[in-house]
Amino acid sequence: MSIWLKDKRIVGFEIKGHAGYADKGYDIICSAVSAIGYTAVGYFENKYNPQRMKDKISYIEMDGYMKFTRPKTTDSNEILKDDAVLEAMVLGLKQVEYSYGSKFVRIKEEEV
Repeated sequence: MSIWLKDKRIVGFEIKGHAGYADKGYDIICSAVSAIGYTAVGYFENKYNPQRMKDKISYIEMDGYMKFTRPKTTDSNEILKDDAVLEAMVLGLKQVEYSYGSKFVRIKEEEV
């Protein structure tokens, strides 16, 4: 998976593929990574009116793939809240990587 950074701030992420730890539907690593990613996206879905969400964030999800770009805002309080959610997401993903190893989960941070 890739975590995209701009000036050390998380601006989005992409999760690709399946972990391969177990069969589809039984893969606890894939489930954990998906749940963590969906939690972050859910925060933004709830924060912004879902009918206007497409104007605010970019989000794609399909089998084995999730891509998210955070909304742009100039409100410093909102930026800090959004940062906290995305940083917690990355922490959770890194904990999964640490627990199960990079054979199943690989996180790459990229400056964009």
